[in-house]
Amino acid sequence: MLSLAPHAPCLTFANVGMLLEHLRISSDRWDYGDQPTCLPPISRCNIGEVAAVFIATLIGLPEVLGPLHLLWVNLVTDGPPATALGFNPPDPSNMRRPPRGRSDPLVTPFTLFRYIVTGGYVGLATVGAFIWEYHQRGVPIEKLARWGECSTWDEGSIAGFEVACDAFGSGPGQGKAAASTVALTTLVVMEMLRALCSVSERESLLRKPPWANRFLLLGVTTPILLHMAVLYYAPLATVFKLTPLVRREWMTVAAFALPLVLIEELLKLVARCLSHN
Repeated sequence: MLSLAPHAPCLTFANVGMLLEHLRISSDRWDYGDQPTCLPPISRCNIGEVAAVFIATLIGLPEVLGPLHLLWVNLVTDGPPATALGFNPPDPSNMRRPPRGRSDPLVTPFTLFRYIVTGGYVGLATVGAFIWEYHQRGVPIEKLARWGECSTWDEGSIAGFEVACDAFGSGPGQGKAAASTVALTTLVVMEMLRALCSVSERESLLRKPPWANRFLLLGVTTPILLHMAVLYYAPLATVFKLTPLVRREWMTVAAFALPLVLIEELLKLVARCLSHN
């Protein structure tokens, strides 16, 4: 013990040097390997919007989301969360994984598969929430898909509307505003949930929770508050042709949006298995 005393300062400086080198390598590996986590929310958001429009057109539904709604989604869900994801801390298992090769593509086949799966679900859930809201109001999907023939339907054929076509209009006192509000809110909530899941591309939320990135919490809270203002502040709701949501409609939003978290966690599990192999 005494013979090592003169060398203690050298050993201390050596340990500090090794720690600093470890931190540098970890940071470099995060920059090169994990920093693309800000890309998935933007890419999948666009895939989800395209899928929603395509599915609605394929079925023959009324316009689920108008141009102003789509612009709002892009402004709300792309900017703040994606910017905040740039401040993600490194994953706990970062140094236990082999580094990416210089020639490895940024978007691997499995990454593309993840985009398609989650983006496809976002589109299906958005359209599903729209259809379900009409179903709750007594309009089955069979009538909804034939809404273009509403002028030939008898008066009172749709409960709550003397003129059947009023059920598919977005003006004051017409029926589409409520369904579009549910669909738009479902889309916004899913994008926020997906941003929270993107705090890591591989690690589970149980291991690396969203509050590991405090900026992400701010980047998600701000768009939610802005969307709430659009829903419940009458002048803005009129401009966007939306209606305030009641408790039943919020439950519909939750039922269609929350499964996305499970899908993301399952895909992360597959990503970890592929990484180990």
